[in-house]
Amino acid sequence: MPDESSSEVRLSKWQELSAWPMILLSFTYVAVYVGPIYWYPLSNSMRLTFHVAEYAVWAIFIIDYLIQLQLSIGKRAFLRREWFSLLLIAFPFFRPVRAVRGIVFLRQASTRKASLVRSLPAILGSMAVLLVIIAGAAVLNAERFAHGATIKTPSDALWWAVTAITTSGGGNLAPITNEGRIIAACLLVFGLGLLTSMTGYVASWVLHEFNVVRETQPAEKIE
Repeated sequence: MPDESSSEVRLSKWQELSAWPMILLSFTYVAVYVGPIYWYPLSNSMRLTFHVAEYAVWAIFIIDYLIQLQLSIGKRAFLRREWFSLLLIAFPFFRPVRAVRGIVFLRQASTRKASLVRSLPAILGSMAVLLVIIAGAAVLNAERFAHGATIKTPSDALWWAVTAITTSGGGNLAPITNEGRIIAACLLVFGLGLLTSMTGYVASWVLHEFNVVRETQPAEKIE
């Protein structure tokens, strides 16, 4: 139907126009989320500035989601398809993860499959750095004032996050609060996924290079 097709065109145009601004806002949200935690304590004016910026970006996320929902013909299909976006908006802890999702979407700027494959290590590495920063801030926020906590400084939080995402263990650094342990469990799952993806990429690259070398070698003459 003409109305349905025009609506889908408008939705596609909106998503295309808003893709990069939403990615930039996702990184902005990470900055305003982790800033007050890593730079604690802040003055009242600075803390208020960070909070206002955080809620302003969050409001833009909500408006963008509602606009896409309004432009979509099949509302239920859109909600089923974009449930993860709704999760990232609804729960405060998951909002910074939009930046991680944004990194995945950055590869769509390229249309060549080969370039997407070559950019995979950079994508995975960037995701790992962002996850370390976000999870470190979240754990530090949960553990800083807990009785008996071992993660009380930004350096402790970042070191713990690095050891957690690489599944190597942080020694004496470990969360003791329920919130901190939930964050640790999520980070371990993401870390295993990143390590598995990187291992698979390296194995695929080695096999590809081996096949290239074998194919380029001159065939031995049969005497």
